[in-house]
Amino acid sequence: MGDAYEEAQNAEELNLQPLEDDCKLLGTLLEDVLKLDVGEKVYAGLNKIRAMAQAASLLEANGADQEALVLQRRMREAMMEMPLEEALPIVRALGHYLNISGIAELHHRTRTNRIEGVVDTSSVDDCFAMMLAEGVTAEELYHSVVTQAVEIVLTAHPTQVNRRTLQYKHTRIAALLSQHDRTDLTKEERTMNLDDLMREVTGLWQTDELRRHRPTPVDEARGGLHIVEQSLWSAVPAFMRRLSASLKKHTGRDLPLSATPFKFGSWMGGDRDGNPNVTAKTTKHVVYLSRWMAADLYLREVDALRFELSM
Repeated sequence: MGDAYEEAQNAEELNLQPLEDDCKLLGTLLEDVLKLDVGEKVYAGLNKIRAMAQAASLLEANGADQEALVLQRRMREAMMEMPLEEALPIVRALGHYLNISGIAELHHRTRTNRIEGVVDTSSVDDCFAMMLAEGVTAEELYHSVVTQAVEIVLTAHPTQVNRRTLQYKHTRIAALLSQHDRTDLTKEERTMNLDDLMREVTGLWQTDELRRHRPTPVDEARGGLHIVEQSLWSAVPAFMRRLSASLKKHTGRDLPLSATPFKFGSWMGGDRDGNPNVTAKTTKHVVYLSRWMAADLYLREVDALRFELSM
């Protein structure tokens, strides 16, 4: 009870209204989708389970552990008594509620940090400042950063839970929430933003969460290359620019253009750890696929650069 009380006290010191508004917005959109798709009986069952879960959570937070356990047991019994065709969409809906709440929470954390100017103590700038304060010279710091060699080896995981399509939709919803925060949106733009959110939430519900076939080593490699395309390709240069700026701030010198403090390797399509499907042909296929993606990504950058430099 003490921990719950302390958490409640801490929550009162925070402005959680924007988070609650985002959760309510996404939850309402999902509810609108469910009303049209699952039917009144299943939707009523979903609301019953949600109400029981919320009541059990409140009882537990207020120290009524035994009452909460009784309610949780009733909730399990209610789910077990349902036919599979009713229980499955309810379980799926609860999973989606949890996912969109997580998206809203992450968005709120980022928003709050920006508004309050929270300093990230793990940032490069802060780390450099700490090192200099502890006696490392500027020359030693510069030499260490310029000559360091960190190799990150990528591998593919067939146990990845979320499909790439779901990951993309989650990213889109987070971006639309950021746009929804803007106070300068016109009425038409805000309506379009809500329409876009509705479309993404609808697509989220209509998308099968499970892979219906076992991924091949090439499929796994495509998933890994998706991370390169969607995350690393933009995140690594952005980090390198921050690294260079912090290095110049604390040592007076930029990171040399020839410096490569990070290198990437890959086991994708070549990790022969007993998988009989990873053959020389598979490795060759994945290598060609990786080269094609690299060429395509560079071509996009060249096209963007040509456009920027057109005088």
